Amino acid sequence: MKATILVGSAQKGGNTDEQCRAIADALEENGFDVCVVYPFNMNIKHCDGCNKCMISGSCHIDDDMKTIYDLFDDSDLFVISTPVYFSSLSSIIKQVIDRFQCRWASIDDPLVSKYIALICNGGSRNPRFENIISVARTFAFGTRRIWAGECLVDSTDLIDVSKLAKEAYKFGFILANKILGK
Repeated sequence: MKATILVGSAQKGGNTDEQCRAIADALEENGFDVCVVYPFNMNIKHCDGCNKCMISGSCHIDDDMKTIYDLFDDSDLFVISTPVYFSSLSSIIKQVIDRFQCRWASIDDPLVSKYIALICNGGSRNPRFENIISVARTFAFGTRRIWAGECLVDSTDLIDVSKLAKEAYKFGFILANKILGK
């Protein structure tokens, strides 16, 4: 089984990165081959809204999204990770999701037995996770994947980062059990 984790933060070693490392550890312990990807360090252009993909089924922009599309297609589990920014997901992840417009063109394709999950953290005691969950679930629906759930941790400005990692690690085991049918 293969998993791809998209790190939606520019801060290496920050809260989101810690969550991603923890979930990767749990998945690897359950036999998954895990690839962690940092879109911030990639050349990814914005969707230009040309709608050519609605006819061709592929994006005309030549950049590093090809790598993400290939990882997405090859992965049994695709994990989106993001901190909460202004009650939404990071612009890094939003830019990647927007570039999946080419996959909406195949909305009539059958559901694929592959999964999408979300890990997210917010600094305040009451971050607005609802907006982020909505976008992530819509991404799963639009790409014909099965929604596997979310791991949400609040108050990250106030807690030890080990709690954040512990929650993500537990979620990794839950995902592995769900996908492997344990």
